[in-house]
Amino acid sequence: MRVAVTGATGLVGHQVARAALEAGHEVMAVCRPGSRQPPALRALGSTGPLTTRTADLGDPDALARALEGAEALVHCAAVYAYGRDHADEVSRVNVDGTRTVLEAAAAAALTRVVVTSSAVTRGSSPNPTARTESDGLGEEPAPAYYASKARQEEVALETAARHGLQLVLALPTVVLGGPFGRLGPSNAIVLRYLLDPTRSTFPGGSNVVDARDVGAGHVCLLERGEPGQRYLLGGEDLTWRELHSLVADLAGLPGPYLEAPPYAARLASSAAEAWGRLTSTPPLSTTDEASTVGRYYWYSSARAQALGHVARPARSAVAAALAWLVLDDSLPRWAREGLRLSPEVRAARPLVPRPLEGEEGPGPGADGIPALEGDDPVSRRRPPRRRPPRRPH
Repeated sequence: MRVAVTGATGLVGHQVARAALEAGHEVMAVCRPGSRQPPALRALGSTGPLTTRTADLGDPDALARALEGAEALVHCAAVYAYGRDHADEVSRVNVDGTRTVLEAAAAAALTRVVVTSSAVTRGSSPNPTARTESDGLGEEPAPAYYASKARQEEVALETAARHGLQLVLALPTVVLGGPFGRLGPSNAIVLRYLLDPTRSTFPGGSNVVDARDVGAGHVCLLERGEPGQRYLLGGEDLTWRELHSLVADLAGLPGPYLEAPPYAARLASSAAEAWGRLTSTPPLSTTDEASTVGRYYWYSSARAQALGHVARPARSAVAAALAWLVLDDSLPRWAREGLRLSPEVRAARPLVPRPLEGEEGPGPGADGIPALEGDDPVSRRRPPRRRPPRRPH
């Protein structure tokens, strides 16, 4: 089957493209005009038939042309961001963009569509209780991103019904791992602990899942999902203390120690936002996101598991996140040098040969993805300096 994947340069979209190729499908990666194709996406071409096309989510005609020849669509393109500054953007891209993509899919005579939403549309609980697809957002804090994804689902279902599309909704939980060209809020959860000198944790918790399993889950839904249904794609439910303990163990760090109250997270986020405004840099956390601390974002993936969705342990997902973070510019050198990585982290990334000098190919760090994957700076050592030959006496 020829499958078009929007957002194929992103964390989830890349893994969907990879899983589709491994399942024997042909992939058409739909990218934004002018965007650079990451080396990791280009490398997928060696695993199966992969072509790229360009189209903007706001251009219906370009999207229809980009989808010509496809038999199915997995729509992963979205803006995953918190904060008031992103409110209009997340609504425009996640809601209006989804409507435009589905109308273009109908114009291109596609019938089968999977849309990537989010588990947060099923809400959260004040107690450690797993929620299901039958739940929804209630009175709890709902950042603009959450509201945009809930509205996205409504728009997707309405547009699909109007055009006769077989629509399946995929609802991933907190997705960890790589590759990524830009640090997203999910992997930032791990990064924040690496940078926290107090080694604190918080009440509440979340469900975490490896990006590779989310990609395979999308393909599972594409092939066997029931149209009109939502499917949670998650892994393990963890308290924040359990998650931070995994990060600490795998990174060779102490803690976590103090369990800070939710208001402490909001104060820290306010300071991060103020510093971001002062330095014109994106904050590592926002008050929007911190408003959710203290609640349990736990979910059951039983419905997707019945179709074949399988998730590896949370420890593997955290190791994968660390494997990418240790080589990312978002982790300062002082923090990187203090890590003592577990062998599980070192094994979480394959080695990819670095192009020789003068050869075509991406240089180190191109698009945020290093040329030698797996060669983490923590274990890197300089070669011994050659001594000059001794002069004869």
